[in-house]
Amino acid sequence: MDKFNTMRILKSLLWVVLPFCALIGPANAKSCFSNISYVETDKQVAKRALYILIDETVPLSKSMKSKIAKLLDGWGKQGDKVRIARFSASYRGLYPELVFDEYIEQKPSDQYMFNLHYRDKKAVMKCLEEQQAKFKASFAMQMKSSLNAIDPKIPKSELLGSLKLLSKQLILKDEAEQKVVFLISDGLENSAITSFYGQGKIRSVNPQKEISKIRRQGKIGYWKNTKVYMYGLGLMPDKKQYVNPDRINSIKRFWERYFVEGGGRVKEIGTPELLLTSIE
Repeated sequence: MDKFNTMRILKSLLWVVLPFCALIGPANAKSCFSNISYVETDKQVAKRALYILIDETVPLSKSMKSKIAKLLDGWGKQGDKVRIARFSASYRGLYPELVFDEYIEQKPSDQYMFNLHYRDKKAVMKCLEEQQAKFKASFAMQMKSSLNAIDPKIPKSELLGSLKLLSKQLILKDEAEQKVVFLISDGLENSAITSFYGQGKIRSVNPQKEISKIRRQGKIGYWKNTKVYMYGLGLMPDKKQYVNPDRINSIKRFWERYFVEGGGRVKEIGTPELLLTSIE
């Protein structure tokens, strides 16, 4: 086998292996119940789980980043889980990466608390308060860092491939009672699978044909029982470039069909803004 083919195979293997390594992600904080062995701990399952998927190529303005932060203000309650993942193309190692994965434990049942020693009751309640405060601070810091790391100069956006991987690794097997996806992306696929560009401009797409194409290639994600919000559709790095509303609407219909195809429930897709005050 010649050197060229060997390198090509190695690159292909890296695209398969590296994302799975990267999605292992940060470890959760120590449980507030880990030191209590004389009472069986209630099973902790997140009431709500938020999966923030950030396309590292989307050209967000400073005001947009502030709006995103406000949309997420309501997250950080007991029983909330938040995961933040960044992705772009397989370009200079910018594979999908889990950068935040934290859960705020819930106050246990009255029966559980009744069986605790007084000292342990106080310790558990204090720990839960501290855990919530640390979560909020860490979440805000990581969101700011992730949004500031965006680089619109990255030439390609492997949206469909990355979304399938992320949905499978982060969402499919999660036991959370309620699942919410917040996708921050221009929605402009530009890869070997398909491209929403033509002659350097956004083209009008046929949603049905595009869905059929990606279904044949096995690129539909796993979105069952997940509410979906999308922010930033149609954003272009060049502020002077005019985006035809009809073309954007065709791409919006594509994404609506894409998420429904994977079992999701589309709540709103912003073109580019969301006409909401919060993501729930």
